Amino acid sequence: DFTITDLDGNTHNLYNILDEGKPVLLDLFATWCGPCWSFAETGVFDELDEAYGVNGDNSLFTVAVEADPSTSVAEITNSDLGDWTDVIHYTLANDDEIADLYELAYYPTIYLICPDRSVTEVGQLSTAAAYSSQISACPVAIEGLNAGMRSYDGELVTCGDGKIEPIVTIMNMGSEDMTTCLIQTIVDGDVINSYNWTGSLSTYGTDQVTLPEIPSNTSNVSFSVVMDGDIQASDDSIDIEIESATESHAYIHVEVDADYYVGETSWNITDAYGDIVFEGSYEFGTEDDFGGGGPDANMIHDHFTELSEGCYTFNVFDSYGDGQLGYSSSGPGTDGSITLTDGDGNELFFVSGNWESEASAYFEVTNGVGIEEVLENSISVFPNPTYNKTSVSLNLIKSSNITIELVNTLGQKVFVQEYSMIAGRNTVDVSVENLNAGIYYLNVTVDTETITEKLNILK
Repeated sequence: DFTITDLDGNTHNLYNILDEGKPVLLDLFATWCGPCWSFAETGVFDELDEAYGVNGDNSLFTVAVEADPSTSVAEITNSDLGDWTDVIHYTLANDDEIADLYELAYYPTIYLICPDRSVTEVGQLSTAAAYSSQISACPVAIEGLNAGMRSYDGELVTCGDGKIEPIVTIMNMGSEDMTTCLIQTIVDGDVINSYNWTGSLSTYGTDQVTLPEIPSNTSNVSFSVVMDGDIQASDDSIDIEIESATESHAYIHVEVDADYYVGETSWNITDAYGDIVFEGSYEFGTEDDFGGGGPDANMIHDHFTELSEGCYTFNVFDSYGDGQLGYSSSGPGTDGSITLTDGDGNELFFVSGNWESEASAYFEVTNGVGIEEVLENSISVFPNPTYNKTSVSLNLIKSSNITIELVNTLGQKVFVQEYSMIAGRNTVDVSVENLNAGIYYLNVTVDTETITEKLNILK
């Protein structure tokens, strides 16, 4: 919700407008934004306002908000582009907080907000008819009793034996007050729980409800609201799909193939409690005004860690909102990427190009943890294939002398190193960046026992 005061001194509250059954077209612009000015010049929103605003049938509220907090109100009438009141003839306001409220990423951003509080980014459409088509799809409350299942707000991923605690939001989509209903949890066509809800919701009123837990191995679930006298069934149910976290080895490799604007990129791994257990970020450059280039740009960054048994989330972030999209006008113009693999070589996550502001993957470490889980000496090699280095992880029953050899297909030893290691998990890095591409054999000798793994080096 928000309340704004327009340039004429009139106050407008979003929820009050929505409660009247009016959709809202919200145009968030900046006075310096050329595309914003060009769109305003088309007069599309003026046309909509004349037909459906206060001077038309009063079924729609259209508002333009100068949302850049760094600009003054005076710039609306005295900007470098011109006087905005000459091109915007519907409700016009200035607000320094709405950009944060709506997590604004760029100008202009145009939202359609329906009376049921749903928000859709509709962008710059070319005609009033195109917007009318979008507006006509807004759910609207009907006369009489009508309960609606608004959304599912709980977890969508299970991990281990943990159960899911479902959370749903119900909404009154009728003209009469809603005071009681049943909320059913349905799995494979069977109702496994019926929750008795009581309260008081007026038209478009909502309530978020926490329901009894459902089993962790459930995948397809439906939630349905049942109310006596409900005259519309089409909005009663919602279907969701619950995923299971990918099983993973304890050793994790994060490979970041950096783009030109790598300073915008960061990532972390969080545990089941939301605590960060591993993270990475990179330096901005100084080669342009947007932090391009720098020591970390356009190169591969490898990060390795060992995790304990449990559930984890891998999160990647881009502060600009375009992922690792390459631009031909700066740097090499190639897309970057981020890959997450485990000690068994399984790919747990991959993104490239424009993955927008953030992306996530869920995984559960189930193997490769602790010496109590193995009955004999074991090793894992990751990443494999590799470009510049690989990590050799050894799980030892007892303290031992270790020799690691890397042998090419001609039988030549290209790497030999001896180590003294203690019982349990040990990890060493082997640099291969100066070796030619091809197949190699990694011989790990533990006392008198030798274990061989094939290693593929790429260039």
